[in-house]
Amino acid sequence: VVLQTYSASTEGIVLTTLPTAPFCCHEDLLTMPREKLEDVVRALNEKLPRRMQIGATAEKGDRWM
Repeated sequence: VVLQTYSASTEGIVLTTLPTAPFCCHEDLLTMPREKLEDVVRALNEKLPRRMQIGATAEKGDRWM
């Protein structure tokens, strides 16, 4: 899996690779229990540049997730 983003600071394209897809589709995310969603967030945040990381924390609660 490859995520493509544009970096304004370098005026270039940044490619972020994941060894496996942490989910199959949007519907998969909608039906996942919270624990699995947190696993997806961790998997993405491990690879994403800091400015693109998902800010999901327990303090934000279930409604935000």
